[in-house]
Amino acid sequence: MTKVNGDRLGLMAQAEQIASEFSLSSEHVRRVTKHLVRQLKDGLANERPWQLPAYLQSVPTGAEKGQFLAVDLGGSNCRICMAELHGDSTFTVLQSKHKVPSSVMVNQSYRPLFDFIARNISEFLSAHLDPHSRSAYKLGFTFSFTCEQESLNGGRLIHWDKGWDIPEAVGRDPCVMLQEAIDRMGLPVLVTVLANDSVGTLLTRSYSSGQGISTLGAVIFGTGTNAAYVEKLSNVRRLKKVKANAEGIMVINSEWGSLDDEMKVLPRTPLDDELDAASVDPGFGMLEKRVSGLYLGELLRLAILKLLRASAFDMTIAEESCLFRRDRIDSSLLSHLAISKNDIDNAVRLLQDTLSAKDVSRTDAEAIKLIAEAIARRAARLSGASLAAVIIQSGRLETSSRKFLKRVPSRATSISPYSFKNLYNYAPLLLRHLLDFVRLICKRPSWMPPKHTPDTDGTPLPGDIIDIGADGSVIESYPTFEAEMRGAMREVPEIGPAGEQRVRITLTKDGSGVGAALMAHAASLAEINRPGNS
Repeated sequence: MTKVNGDRLGLMAQAEQIASEFSLSSEHVRRVTKHLVRQLKDGLANERPWQLPAYLQSVPTGAEKGQFLAVDLGGSNCRICMAELHGDSTFTVLQSKHKVPSSVMVNQSYRPLFDFIARNISEFLSAHLDPHSRSAYKLGFTFSFTCEQESLNGGRLIHWDKGWDIPEAVGRDPCVMLQEAIDRMGLPVLVTVLANDSVGTLLTRSYSSGQGISTLGAVIFGTGTNAAYVEKLSNVRRLKKVKANAEGIMVINSEWGSLDDEMKVLPRTPLDDELDAASVDPGFGMLEKRVSGLYLGELLRLAILKLLRASAFDMTIAEESCLFRRDRIDSSLLSHLAISKNDIDNAVRLLQDTLSAKDVSRTDAEAIKLIAEAIARRAARLSGASLAAVIIQSGRLETSSRKFLKRVPSRATSISPYSFKNLYNYAPLLLRHLLDFVRLICKRPSWMPPKHTPDTDGTPLPGDIIDIGADGSVIESYPTFEAEMRGAMREVPEIGPAGEQRVRITLTKDGSGVGAALMAHAASLAEINRPGNS
């Protein structure tokens, strides 16, 4: 057992110092957004490992129908799905979920990983379909790692992230590697589509959003982070073989986790440097290492270790504690601590269980909670700065913005389960609403972002809404993550309060699997419409 004795003032002072290192000012948010916009433009004009075209020049309308197999390979899990599209913006999903063994995540050869996936497909077919079918099942493959897409049904793996490292797979086509494994098992399955998790979530949100809503993009905040969005085809100058037209669009996989690997604007602390140096890909995915769930728990672990080594705590830590093992503290701990914000005794119990600790004092818990909140707040604010950059680059702010500004609300109401109420009133309404404004402000700590986005007089017109799908455990589970994101977005001049309130972020479950099915549907239509086919 490791015993350390601390004093309250010394511990809290050290915790506050660490927490302050994760502070991200409004000016810093603006600098991050400005640089990311430049990078997004650069990636559209030049061949970079970001701003990757998905070779989709339309998005779903909700009328699509069909039944498709899908494999969703994420940062920690593999899902086998059968998605049925009903043609009325609804769908049903039958799925099995499997934890990916660490032995296949880091391996010299790619065969163990793809054989693992093929075995799971075989089990799914045996349980739910016909493994001996004479006609092949068409399968969409959601592969949540950086690929240079070369067509709807193929691409080239550029590099691994999220802690994965399979050198033999780099430069190869994920669809080909999966098809090889499927063929070795003699399964009646044809891989027809290569999808990305953020692109899949965008397509799913577009399919389910309903008539009159044009979905702009999707964001992933889970084990990893990414965003996809709809770009004007004329802006995608890196594509030499695709003929641009004034009205055309292209779905773009931003791969924003690597937009600032040169560290020109991203914040940096000693703990960030320690985490990066110990990762499987030092110097890569630097935004992702400050935002995604894979790394937030590790940042907190390193911070707790730093205080432990300074003999700051009262608690006793067991030698076998996850605290002494890299990447063994899950980011869910930050969410649970945030949920326990006003219940310090619950936080004490949580830390005892998670860290295998004894005699955790209330001061120990307060210090760890303070740091956890700072780490999560920085992640959310960086996420808001990143989403602001995508929205600015898309040009969607220019759509109906003048009409929208004339419809400033007189009171705030929620427009969706994942929207937030804006506390800021505009100058023309300041006197009229001063009392309400003061009352709302007094209810919250000064740092807390607003809880709901203000509605317009009724509901924003469809053209006013900037519709964003979202998926991932971080944005789903951390109680103030979206609110912090929105606070950062309002601080970007091009977005401001008026632009932020137009953004509707909606949790989009099963986005990757259903999105792969929607891409398989698009591939089927392309095959039918190909010259020579009837």
